[in-house]
Parts: sequence; structure tokens; C-alpha cells
Amino acid sequence: MTESPQLVNRARDWIAKARSFHDQQLTTHRRVRRLGKTRLTFTTGEAITNLSAFFVAGSTGSAGLPNWAVLGLLLVGFLGGKYLFPIPDSSIASRRGPADVVSKGAANLDSLTPEEIRAHENNMVLKHRLKSPVGLGTAQALQRQREAARTAEQAAGMAAGNLTGLSLVDAQAYSAATAQHELLESRWLAYEVDPHLQFDFPAMSDTAFPATAAMTKARRKADQAKSNGHTAEYQSAVAAFGEALTVAEAAAGVPQR
Repeated sequence: MTESPQLVNRARDWIAKARSFHDQQLTTHRRVRRLGKTRLTFTTGEAITNLSAFFVAGSTGSAGLPNWAVLGLLLVGFLGGKYLFPIPDSSIASRRGPADVVSKGAANLDSLTPEEIRAHENNMVLKHRLKSPVGLGTAQALQRQREAARTAEQAAGMAAGNLTGLSLVDAQAYSAATAQHELLESRWLAYEVDPHLQFDFPAMSDTAFPATAAMTKARRKADQAKSNGHTAEYQSAVAAFGEALTVAEAAAGVPQR
């Protein structure tokens, strides 16, 4: 009797994890294909899973497996494909997807993440039954995004691939935040290495002063945000560092710039 509640809780946990996994798959971009001129749409993974189940069921059926077992294998393959490789919510082929899709210019595409660009491309192909996405401008947008992400990674001293999920607009904003961050770092470092500034404004190197301690904390947060790869968070942290540095300078008696 004591095992029953435990089994129920385990079952609930398993179901919750299964739902969470499926929800994650629904938000993952996959190319959706259409069968000829029909309305039947599917993902590549779904098709492979279904076909694999069909061949397995056919081979086991010919080996004498009962009909109910063969049908069970087909059902498992059909449901497994929809569970593991579902049509994403970003697709117009999904019941929860956008009702319509319109063409986008370069400026609009540059504000999208690579995954959103690919989803838009696939939606346009599905809607207009295009044989190729050439002419939609998505390939050029993806190339611009890759270059912007690479530039931002190099400016920030990050390993390749850390900013590949950003839109071009966000990647450029990240580069700008990095440049501002470097200016603030140089401005702060001067109080650490310049003997004249150390003598004139000793409070800038002494965290016993509240304003200096707050500036040091803000500087540390900006460094942490830099490695997280989130543009808005990094911009906010850099701005907070700049404000804290200005306050610390004022408290230390540094003439206003």
C-alpha cells in the first residue's frame, strides 16, 4: 500500500518530463515538407520514424507476428514520430502556428534570429509552394547574421559559436556594448596603474569607500554579463558599470568630464 503513492508520483514525474520534452521539441525549428500538392505536411524525422515502423511491422508481420502486434508497431511509429519530431509551433502547418506569413525585407529579416529566419523561409516555401527559397533574401540574411555574430564574438574575445543565436541587430548591439565596456575598463584601469592618479584620487582604488565598492561590484557584473551572451543583459550591466564609475569618481573628487 505504501508503494502506491510512490508509483503515482513517479508516473506523474515521468509524464511531466515527457510533456516538457515534447514542448521543447515544438519550439525547435524543423523544416516542414509537403507531400506533393496535397495538404499533408510532415518533418523529415517524422517521415523516417514512420517509414522505419512500417518496414519493421512489415518484416515482423511476414514472420508470423499477430495482426494486432503489427498494428501496434505502426501506431507506435506514427505517434513516436509526432512526439519526437513534431511540426514546430513556428510553422504555418501547425495548428498553433501563425495563421499567415508575409514576405519580409532585409531590415525585418535582420531583426530575426537565425532560427526565426529559417522558420520564415520554410513558411514562405509552404505557403507559396515554392521549389526553392531563392529570392526570399533569407540566405543573404543568414550570411549577414553569421558575419555580425563572428565580429561580435571576436570583439568580446568569446569562443566561436557563443553568439550564433543572436539576430544581426542584437549582434551589432553586442559589439557596441563591448566597445563601451572596453572604454570604461580603460577609464577605471587608469586609476590602478597611473601613479599620479593613484596619488590624487586614492579612493578610486580603496573599496572601503561605498561608491568604490559599488563600482567594483558593477564592474564584476558587467564582466559576468559579457560571457552570458544576452544582449539586453549585457547592455544593462555595462550601463550600470558606467553610472557606478561616474558616481565613484565624483565621490573621490575626480573633476567631472
